[in-house]
Amino acid sequence: MTGALVAIVGPSGAGKDTLIAHARAALSARAEFHFARRLVTRAANAFEDHDTIDVAAFDAAAASGAYALCWRAHGLGYALGGDVSEAIRAGRVVICNLSRGALPEARSRFQRMSVVEITAPSEVLAARLAARGRETPQSIAERLRRESAFSGLRADCVIVNDRPVAETGAALVAHLESVAREAALSAAASP
Repeated sequence: MTGALVAIVGPSGAGKDTLIAHARAALSARAEFHFARRLVTRAANAFEDHDTIDVAAFDAAAASGAYALCWRAHGLGYALGGDVSEAIRAGRVVICNLSRGALPEARSRFQRMSVVEITAPSEVLAARLAARGRETPQSIAERLRRESAFSGLRADCVIVNDRPVAETGAALVAHLESVAREAALSAAASP
């Protein structure tokens, strides 16, 4: 593998999809970047950028080894398609929204990986989650309490997403460009 996987992780409401969309637009003309779409066993919605797959099809593809990576979280199935492995083998930097619980498996599968943690203050997360209208105030409070379980996350880059998207998005783009430079240097040094 000559490319790299960049896992964008963080709590719901942190703005991961927003920053990924910003980076995708900023880097759209650069072939060394590949933005992966997740497959999720949840219907499409305005707050999460993914492709929908039914549970039976998800399970069948997982059993056949069709995914580069798959995991379960919050009662749903999530997967990254085979295009992810192909892009990494081709030397590209693959950017994906990944569940924090899937990081150990991802680290075991991908030789070159960078973790970007997107976070925000609790009050910002609570307001964003409430605006989605999918959860009760009690479930939002419980979700925020669970965040402490991830306090020891080993991230290569941490972005506190409580400023304008242009500013926090630029931080993500800068990190992605540094990963691409490292991957290119490593590939050039390989025999």
